[in-house]
Amino acid sequence: MLVTVTVQVAEDTCPHDQDDIMFLECAESAGADYLVTGNRRHYPDEWKNTKIVTAREFMDIIINAKSGDPTEEIS
Repeated sequence: MLVTVTVQVAEDTCPHDQDDIMFLECAESAGADYLVTGNRRHYPDEWKNTKIVTAREFMDIIINAKSGDPTEEIS
């Protein structure tokens, strides 16, 4: 999927690493449900409608969705 970034995120959103801002901008522009990263500490828990998760957390979400667990679904 190609995404045209249409939003701009404030620099203080990711104070530890300014390079991470582009991923939030991309996620928001794409309307992403999840942003998967190995660098969780540099991001807020959520950004707008996007949950920020590790690869392990995302795998758990997928497994739970496939098993019919209604607490975690993928759209």
